[in-house]
Amino acid sequence: MGHLVRFWQQPCKDYRNFQIVFTLLTINFIFPALSYFFAPDLALAQFRSLAALLGGGTYPLPEQSYIWRVLASSNVFTLGFICLLLQLDLPRFRAAIPVFVVLKGYTALGFLYVFLFQLHLPLFLAITLWDGLAVFLFLFLGRRALRSIENEMVLIPRPLSLKQKR
Repeated sequence: MGHLVRFWQQPCKDYRNFQIVFTLLTINFIFPALSYFFAPDLALAQFRSLAALLGGGTYPLPEQSYIWRVLASSNVFTLGFICLLLQLDLPRFRAAIPVFVVLKGYTALGFLYVFLFQLHLPLFLAITLWDGLAVFLFLFLGRRALRSIENEMVLIPRPLSLKQKR
C-alpha cells in the first residue's frame, strides 16, 4: 500500500498521469487482442451489440476470416505491447511513440473512410473518435511525461534505464 501512496504523491505529476493513462491503454489493447484471437465470436457479438446501441442498423458481414482475425489481433496486441514498453521505460523506448501514432492513426483514418464511403454505421465514427483520442493521449501525455522526467529524481515506478543513475 505504501508503494501506491508514494506513486500517487510523487512530485512528477505528469509522469504519474502518464502511467495511469498508459495502464488503461495497455489493458484497452491487450485484452481485446486476446479476445479477437481466442474468442472471436464474443468480440464480434460485442461489436454488433455496440453497433446496435449506437444506431444505424446491424453490421452485415460475417467476419469469419482467419487472415483478418490474426492480423487484427497481432496489430492490437502490438499496440498494447508498445504501451507496456513505454510504461516500463519511457526514455529508452520513446521511439515507439511515432510507431503507435502511425498504427493507431491509420486505423482511425481507415474507420473514418469506411464510415464515409462504405458502410455508414455510427460505430465506425465512434471508433474513429476513440482511436483519435488514443493518438492524442499518446502524444500529449507521452511528450509531457518525457519533458517532466528529464531532471526528476523521484519517479514511481522508476524507468528501467534510469535505475542505474541514482
